Amino acid sequence: MKFSIVLISIVGLSLVAASKSPEEVQAEVIAYTQAKVSSLLSVPGIGRAGGGMACYDKYIPLITAATENSKSDSSACVDRANSRREDELNKVKGQRESLDQQVQTVQETLATCTKQEDVLGFLTCFRDNSQVLQSTVTQVSATSTSLANGLSSAYVDINNSEDSCVQHVLEKVKADTDALTVALQNCMKNGFDDGQQPDTTSPATPSSTESSSSSTSEPQTTESNNPDLPNDELLPEEQL
Repeated sequence: MKFSIVLISIVGLSLVAASKSPEEVQAEVIAYTQAKVSSLLSVPGIGRAGGGMACYDKYIPLITAATENSKSDSSACVDRANSRREDELNKVKGQRESLDQQVQTVQETLATCTKQEDVLGFLTCFRDNSQVLQSTVTQVSATSTSLANGLSSAYVDINNSEDSCVQHVLEKVKADTDALTVALQNCMKNGFDDGQQPDTTSPATPSSTESSSSSTSEPQTTESNNPDLPNDELLPEEQL
């Protein structure tokens, strides 16, 4: 019957996800971040007086992690919305079954009447069942309209909440990547905040003069230079 079809159509339209997919959110964040980093690289002389490539080693992994978070966080928004839609749908499933039974009764009655070959029998069948048919059809129409409107309204609210959640994730991740890009820029211009860069040089070897001086120095005692440790618990460098 057309009443069930109307209910299914309205619900089906409402089930369409309103938000961007997690993949679309991540793609937007990546494009946004790449534009920021590319703009930074286009600045003449950037990094000459700062931390150099060590800044990239520190901040690029952090920026990449932020873009990956955008996908997982927006997926949580979508999953939560889908769960709420399923809950709303389950609330009307029982009433949907009742509607199906009523529609089936109407169909069977109509089929019985249309099978009457005698004209008088045909007309009499519809006359005798008209009140029941009219009452049932009216009830099915009213119930399906109410359910469809209520479910559609619930889905609209869920879609709006999902949109808001995804948009919040998008704005937060963009703000995070903005802050990291600024930190990267400052590092390349001015070096690390603590003034120290990762040590990539090899440890210096003692000079010949220092070696000679150490060979002529007086032997050291076996007492620990650390007053807090007993002699049998010397630090590794003190045992050499």
